[in-house]
Amino acid sequence: MDTATLTSGAQLPTAALGKSIILVDGLCIFCNRLVATIAKHDRAGRFLFVHIQSALGQAILTRNRHDPTDIDSVYLVTDAGTERERLHLDGAAGRLIWPALFRVAVLLRFVPLVLLNLQYRLFARVRYRLFGASTTCIVPSPELRARVL
Repeated sequence: MDTATLTSGAQLPTAALGKSIILVDGLCIFCNRLVATIAKHDRAGRFLFVHIQSALGQAILTRNRHDPTDIDSVYLVTDAGTERERLHLDGAAGRLIWPALFRVAVLLRFVPLVLLNLQYRLFARVRYRLFGASTTCIVPSPELRARVL
């Protein structure tokens, strides 16, 4: 498999270069269900997925000067592995992800980013209490596995 080496030495597959990657908490049951939902509605295959706890997830966050131990954010990396790579957090990530899947989500651009960020952060604090956590990263279905790096 062709790869691009990130600054930490982790390998980004060439097939992921220039793509959009959603980083998720691999232990969060809700987050993993969310990945399955996004993949189901993303028929064009716009998004790939990486667990934050993986070496690749840690390398992507470090490369973008973000704390790799912060698992309480929603991350979207656009133009992955290129000089245009950009890390979007919380509400900014949601503004890019949801409208790509659901037309009505375009309305998110009218919600102040500060409110979206607050909503994401507040939910992140209670997600384990509401939905639970796994003690190991959840293994995706074979169909979804092809989109998890």
